[in-house]
Amino acid sequence: MTGLDPRNNGPPCVGRRLQTGDNCNLRALADAVVAAVWQVDERMLVPVGGPDGNLAFEPRTLLAMLTICYARQIYGSAEVAARLRRDPDFCRVCQDKIPDATTLRRFRSENRPALNFCLKATLRFLAEEKIAQGLLASMSEDHLAEEASRRIITAMFTDSIELDRSQASDGTVELCILVAKGGAAVH
Repeated sequence: MTGLDPRNNGPPCVGRRLQTGDNCNLRALADAVVAAVWQVDERMLVPVGGPDGNLAFEPRTLLAMLTICYARQIYGSAEVAARLRRDPDFCRVCQDKIPDATTLRRFRSENRPALNFCLKATLRFLAEEKIAQGLLASMSEDHLAEEASRRIITAMFTDSIELDRSQASDGTVELCILVAKGGAAVH
């Protein structure tokens, strides 16, 4: 099973014919992401595991998923995983084996240079669209590089906050259980 979308020879269901918040056709954005992903040398990509033969865990698929999400300012790995689980076409193609937030974080960490490359290319596409629409006068490669890096850092920060919040609430529950069982002295 190749699992490639025949329309773009890339990962399935990366985009739909919808409008994003910045008036860019999501299909065109998905095509730009797929083009960037296929420019990455496969030797640059570090696999993160998953079920054998499952398209959702292939490095290029994960790279495309994170690139399009970060381009659309969807940063939290838990949110990305939740959106993937809600996509019936993606679930069907991937036999309901969807990467979780931990897998997405690990992929981002192991493949940051490739992600940065693809995100910069995608942001260049978005900037060119805005220039064509008259919404932007010019773009700078330095600004695109800074923005790509900033978005990856924002994703890392968002995940760290989510993890801290999760660990804090787990600690609170554990403390409440200890107090309820009389296992901790209260001062």
